[in-house]
Amino acid sequence: MKAILINPKEEIIRVISYDGDYKSIYQILECRMFECVYPFDNGDTLFIDEEGLLKDSNYSFSIKADDKKQFPWQTVMGKALVLGTDAEGESIEHKTSLEEVKSRITFNGKVAISENDRGFTVMPFDIGEALKNTEGNA
Repeated sequence: MKAILINPKEEIIRVISYDGDYKSIYQILECRMFECVYPFDNGDTLFIDEEGLLKDSNYSFSIKADDKKQFPWQTVMGKALVLGTDAEGESIEHKTSLEEVKSRITFNGKVAISENDRGFTVMPFDIGEALKNTEGNA
């Protein structure tokens, strides 16, 4: 079946072949765990790296969601895969066109990620590196 791969490091969005085996998603996304988010109203699912925020830095993108009231934009760390979902919850070919996905994506480049007791802070990579160097010299 066909799926849409979003690769923020290469800033490429393209259709790929997906064999239907959920284990392949780990390899496609290059992750240990994945989770699903639902920016589409048509049943399509965005599979993302669940540990994307747990790295010192990552490549990110923002996707415009259909639900403008709750989550007008969702920011994602790392690669993502768009697949459809049937009535039983199984993955099927995506309904959203490649052009539609491309029109919703804004690539953010490499970002620095820091974690503290208030949650995660995501900032441009060069600023994060500068802060890290400043903290190391203090």
